[in-house]
Amino acid sequence: MNEHIGQVFTPLKWAEWLINKWNVFDAWINGAHICDPTAGEGAFLLAMLHIARKKAIAITPERLSRLTLIEIVPTHLAQFRENVKREFGVDFPASQIFCQDVITDVHEKKYDILVGNPPWANFGDLPPAYKARVRPFFLQEGLVPDRQKTLLGSSRTDIAALVLKIVLGRLLKRNGVGYFYLPTSLFFGDGAHSGFRNYSAKGSQNGPNAHRDFAIDTVYEFTSTKVFEGVGTSYCCAKFRGDTRQDFPIPYFKEVDDKWIEHKALPLRKPTDPWRIVKDLDELNMDTTLEIRLPPEQKPRQGVNTCGANSVFIFNHKPSYLPEQFLYPLATKELWRQNTLLAHKWLLLPYHQQTGKPLTWNEIEQWKTLKAYLQNVQEVLKTRKGTLLRSAINRGNWWTLLGVGPYAFAPFKVIWQAYGKSDFTPIVLSNIDGQMWQGNQAMHAFIPCWTETDAQRIKTALENPEIPILLKQLNGAGKCNWAQPGKIKKILAFNGS
Repeated sequence: MNEHIGQVFTPLKWAEWLINKWNVFDAWINGAHICDPTAGEGAFLLAMLHIARKKAIAITPERLSRLTLIEIVPTHLAQFRENVKREFGVDFPASQIFCQDVITDVHEKKYDILVGNPPWANFGDLPPAYKARVRPFFLQEGLVPDRQKTLLGSSRTDIAALVLKIVLGRLLKRNGVGYFYLPTSLFFGDGAHSGFRNYSAKGSQNGPNAHRDFAIDTVYEFTSTKVFEGVGTSYCCAKFRGDTRQDFPIPYFKEVDDKWIEHKALPLRKPTDPWRIVKDLDELNMDTTLEIRLPPEQKPRQGVNTCGANSVFIFNHKPSYLPEQFLYPLATKELWRQNTLLAHKWLLLPYHQQTGKPLTWNEIEQWKTLKAYLQNVQEVLKTRKGTLLRSAINRGNWWTLLGVGPYAFAPFKVIWQAYGKSDFTPIVLSNIDGQMWQGNQAMHAFIPCWTETDAQRIKTALENPEIPILLKQLNGAGKCNWAQPGKIKKILAFNGS
C-alpha cells in the first residue's frame, strides 16, 4: 500500500495560525486533551510547543500527556520525536504516539479537541489495494449509497470526508470540537459529497448502528493566501462541533483584499445540497428553481473524455490521412472569445453517429489508414486507467472514449464553458460539413437538441441573468466546478428526471 496517499503537509506557521484562530492553545493549558488524527510529522503539536516556549509556559510531562498523534507512516512519527527532542530538549511520551490508519484501525481513546489536515485524494485515485481496504468504510459512513456508486460519480468523494466522519464519530468526546484544513469541495461538490453533508457520523458506542450528529460551525476560505504551495485545490479552515445538529445559515469568511469578509452559507435547497454563499440573506429572494422543460435524454452532459489520451484523439489541424467521417470539430475558447464558428481543433471519434456506439474492429479494418493509426497507438490506449474505461478495454474496445452516446451526435448542442470561468454564455453549435461539434471533456457542458428551434428555446432560457448569479453563490467562480452538468441540473428543474 502507498502510505503517502493524499499527503499535504501543513507549514508550521499555518499550523500556528489555526491554533491561534481557534484558541486551541489556551484550551490545552486549561486541561483539554488534544489529538491530531492524521498527524504527518506533527506540525500542529509542534506548533503548540512553539507557542508554549514563546509564552514562557513550561512543557511539563502532564501537559505532554494531553497531546496525541495518530499517523500511518512510522518514519513521520520518528521524525516528530526527533524534532521535539532537538528543539525542546524533551522526550515526547511514546504512550501518546500511535502508528495507526485512523480509517481501518480501532483507536480506543477520546479527545476534547481534534486538529489537523486530513489527506486530500479522491476515492477513484487511491491505489487499488488500499481502495479495496477502505471501500467498506465509505459505504458504512454513508458517503456512497451503494457499491455501484463508488465506481461512478461518487469515486470523486474525497478521502478527507471519510477521515472526518470517522474521527468526529469515534475520537471526539461528548460535545467536543474539531478544527481542520479541508478541500472546499466537501461543501460545494455536487453528488460526490452529498453523503458528507448529512452531518452524521457513525459513532463507536450504543450499538453498531449508532450515529452522532456533527455541525460545521464556521468556515474560513483562502482565496489569495497560499497556505499549501503547489496545491491547485480550493481549501479552507473549518470548525466542527460534535453532538450538535447542523443549522443554517453559518458564518462563512472569504478572503478579499487580505481581509476576512463575512458571508453566510446555506444549502441550495435540501440539507445535503451544495452550499450557497451570500453576503446578505436578502440575496435569497430570487427563485432558485428556474423551470426549463426537458426530457431525460436532454439532460446536461460533459464533453468527450479521452481519459488521458488527448495526443491520440485531438489534433490541431484536421489530419488528411484519417477518414473525414470520424473527425469532428472540437469546441475551444475561440468560439466564445472571437465569436467565430471556425474549428481550431479536431477530435477523432471512431463511432457510429446513429447509435453512439464504438466501431467494431471488423468495421475499423475497412478503413486502412484508421486501422493503421489505431494499431500504432494501441499500447497507449490499452494502458489508460478508470473503472468504466477498463471494462470497455477488457471487452476488447480499447479505442473507446468516455462521454460518447447518441447525445454526442445530436444535430444541435446548446454548449457553454463549464470549467474555471465566472461568466455563463451558452451558444448553439450544429456541424461543419455534417460533422457535429463536440465538447472537450470537463471544459464544456452541453444540452443535446434535435431541432434548431428547440436549441434556440433552451439557449434563451439559459440566458436568464439569475443563472450566473446563482452559480457564483454556489462558489464555483474561477473553479473547476463552475458550471458542470451536475450543478446545472441542480439549478434547473427537468421534467422526467
